[in-house]
Amino acid sequence: MKRSNAVRFISCERKWGLMINPISDSADRLRMSRTGLIWTAMIVALLPLVFLEDGPIRTLLKDHRIHFLFKLMHILTWLGVGWVLAAIAAVLLGIGYLRGNFKLAKAAVLSLIALAVSGLAVQTIKHLIGRPRPRLADQGIVGWGSSLQSGHDSFPSGHALSSFAMAAVLSSFYPAGQWIWYSLAVLVAITRIYIDAHFASDVFVGAVLGVLIGIWASRLKLGYLKS
Repeated sequence: MKRSNAVRFISCERKWGLMINPISDSADRLRMSRTGLIWTAMIVALLPLVFLEDGPIRTLLKDHRIHFLFKLMHILTWLGVGWVLAAIAAVLLGIGYLRGNFKLAKAAVLSLIALAVSGLAVQTIKHLIGRPRPRLADQGIVGWGSSLQSGHDSFPSGHALSSFAMAAVLSSFYPAGQWIWYSLAVLVAITRIYIDAHFASDVFVGAVLGVLIGIWASRLKLGYLKS
């Protein structure tokens, strides 16, 4: 009986791809390392510039704010809320299961993993760094430091981080549609700046961390799926 259950469990693992193993191919690792170094260098070079442009970008958007667009951005920003993205991933998982599309189911499972890690990471970083949000900066509160107070959680943007994490996972499974996934993530990132919920640097760093987490999650090996 125990042997039968074990065989059935392994069969399900192989069918659904739930056997998580690290990447073993050395060529892939080398290619990923080189790409990672290039992106890291670019990010390090751009980050100081983004921080310097926080003020000018915010001033520009406030001076040219359109009321209708401002209201629309408040609605669209919900696309980056963690539980909304998790619900979308859960729906994709259900569709993949019902239609026997194990590739979609796998993408959904890894998206959920990426979102869970993103949520944990962003909340930890937010409260360790404790950057005041723009509205507090207007009141002269600009000091950074570990804090659990409301409003001292601007850096990085959780919406941007989660959106880009899921976009990275979906892009790894459906590269033909990556411009769609990343366009939606960029849209969410823009809404956070436009509605003055975050500084541009908050969103930039959130996007970068999201992509890194998404790439990590998509590299988790879930075995070979059977259609």
